[in-house]
Amino acid sequence: MPNLYPQLALVTDAICASMENTLVASKLMRWMDRGSSKIGPLNRFQVIERVPPRYNARRATGAVVNITGAKQDTVAGSEIFQLNSLIGYDFEDEDFSRIRDLDSAMKDERLRSIGRNAGEDVDADVLSFITRAGNNQTGTSGTAVNSIEALQNAYVRLKEEGVPDGTIMGVLSYSDYPALSKYLLDTVRNGAQTGETILGTLDGSIKDLLGMKLMFTQQLPVQVAGTRTNGAVNGAAQNVNYSAVALSQTTNGNFLTQTISADGFGANATIEDGAIFTIAGVNAWDNRKGASIGRLQQFRVVGAFVATAGGAVAALRIFPAIIVQNGTLTGDLGVNNANATVDAAPADNAVITFLQAAGTSHVVRALVARDAVRVETAALENLPSGENSSRKMKGVPLTLRAHRYSNGDTGVVTTRFDSAYQPNVEAYGRMKIVRVNGV
Repeated sequence: MPNLYPQLALVTDAICASMENTLVASKLMRWMDRGSSKIGPLNRFQVIERVPPRYNARRATGAVVNITGAKQDTVAGSEIFQLNSLIGYDFEDEDFSRIRDLDSAMKDERLRSIGRNAGEDVDADVLSFITRAGNNQTGTSGTAVNSIEALQNAYVRLKEEGVPDGTIMGVLSYSDYPALSKYLLDTVRNGAQTGETILGTLDGSIKDLLGMKLMFTQQLPVQVAGTRTNGAVNGAAQNVNYSAVALSQTTNGNFLTQTISADGFGANATIEDGAIFTIAGVNAWDNRKGASIGRLQQFRVVGAFVATAGGAVAALRIFPAIIVQNGTLTGDLGVNNANATVDAAPADNAVITFLQAAGTSHVVRALVARDAVRVETAALENLPSGENSSRKMKGVPLTLRAHRYSNGDTGVVTTRFDSAYQPNVEAYGRMKIVRVNGV
């Protein structure tokens, strides 16, 4: 009986299967399938979701609190989640002309290589976004994670930010493995044994340590520091009200960010996206218990900047915004008290200290909460001419679309493959990611 399975579908299935088998890091994140939603060109490929408000608790002894004078304000924030990113490959159709059945498609090394490359590209892209998104860092920048104490320090930082156990995943370099190997417990397939991996299948790169999963990979990003020197805050009272920074505006990840004026970075100095710094005299605040954490707050630069010839940046965007606690329960100040990030506003000329030395580069390792980042995806529509085929993966809702078309003028037949996906940080997701370095 002749094979009636379309040849383009054979090729698509083989590439997609190889691609899914290669994905590791991407499967650690939550994926949002937007295939049936209204995300598309009409709304600039984005959806807006509400961030719930936070409130203060009223306390009284021996009497009911009288609230006739003022009530607590309600301020709901918002975060934007975007899907306007594609990964694509294209080839001359002659490369696949000899593929005629599923067996030959699955065994074809060229198709498997295309899938592996695509999977590695997606993994590297997602890892680069995840590991660099947070504002917290432990250890000395660039130092290998060579002890269990280094992981414990990062774990403690996530607990200080309120991240629950059972959601934390470590993403480390293979070069860290030898020093940590004596502490690691192999994760086994669920069945007669317990301890199924977070991926649902046995994978040699996933291990257990400190009650969390560890993944070792060669696809971690490199953070390259700019030419900036340590600077200073340019002007006092640059703290803001939560109500002014609760909306993400038009860009994912801008929730709870603000701009500050700073100088002293050096003439025409560059400040890289993802740089982490502290400000003298500004400590982190735990608004759940209403107390200082007892360490300097760490801020992340959101976006890349170039200083003026005088070394100043008039509007440096940072996370988190500088929101000061004050004990007030009503009005804007009450909302600030419920959403405070620091114990005090920085003074004029307060020193800004970067945690990574200027001009250096190092591999970024991280501990990440599963709900810190999510990946938006959607199936692409079939194109109106030529031949179309698509396949949706099983482990993640990523769809690979293939399209074969020809040029009547040249006679060249081309096949292209495309997938739509984009990692986005959740509203408080930056606080649920800590870059981990050795001590």
